[in-house]
Amino acid sequence: MGTPARLSYQDMLNPLFLHPSDNANSIQVEKLQGSSDYRSWSRSMEINLASKRKLGFVNGTVTKPTDDNTKAEMWEACNNMVIALITGNVSPTVRQSIMFMTNAFEMWKNLEKRFMLTNGSRKYKLCKDLYEVRQHTASVNEYYTTMKILWEELDSMNLLPPILCLTDEIKTFLSKVELQKEEARLFQFLNGLNEAYGPQRSQLLMITPLPTVEQVVAVIQQEEAQRSLLSAITPDVELSALYSKSPQSPSPQYVNKPVTCTACNVKGHTREKCWTVIGFPKWHPKYRASLNLS
Repeated sequence: MGTPARLSYQDMLNPLFLHPSDNANSIQVEKLQGSSDYRSWSRSMEINLASKRKLGFVNGTVTKPTDDNTKAEMWEACNNMVIALITGNVSPTVRQSIMFMTNAFEMWKNLEKRFMLTNGSRKYKLCKDLYEVRQHTASVNEYYTTMKILWEELDSMNLLPPILCLTDEIKTFLSKVELQKEEARLFQFLNGLNEAYGPQRSQLLMITPLPTVEQVVAVIQQEEAQRSLLSAITPDVELSALYSKSPQSPSPQYVNKPVTCTACNVKGHTREKCWTVIGFPKWHPKYRASLNLS
């Protein structure tokens, strides 16, 4: 009895090769519900299928061989595996509508025709969502993540044609375009922030050049963490203040007044939080100048 032939690396690169671990559950993504999540679902599936070298079965580049029965059988096995992967990652309703299709490519195209909105409609929906998104009760990180998802999908639909000759003038132009896009994102993020962060927003907009969205998110998250810590301490402070003040004549120190910094005379923060006193963040343009002065 002869020993079985060893698989070579080239064999495993073949899209008709099925690894022993490949099965209907080897790809798990959020199940497709309909038009609202089709783009993210299809992108996730494409990434997973490409990692298994099976993307060609849904984009039509790997067709069934007609001159080799063995390869045709291998193609059928892989085609059925891809069908199983697709039907295993859609909702029960969608699965029922494609269950009896026998070609992975046709199944993929069917889903695309049904659920892929036209670019104009989808762009309108994304831009509308972007204009309307607000922080409300979400954390800063959750609010930023929501906006980032919308930005990235819009970017994927607004790809510029490739530039074959990259001159210095074109590089400068592209950097300016990128800067304008970053500024637009910064303004969108700050616009949707809760009004409680108004003082921080004013301070950040006075910086030249403007910080990136990521830098602003980091600053606002620090402020959020500080407020969360203080809110845990506040009830004890308020309780002691309640016992210490007279009911006939409430102490003026507990009357709400607009806070003004005694260091820079800007409203919205105290001297203890003023950058001119505690130091500027490392990304701030005045950070190096303050180091030189010291």
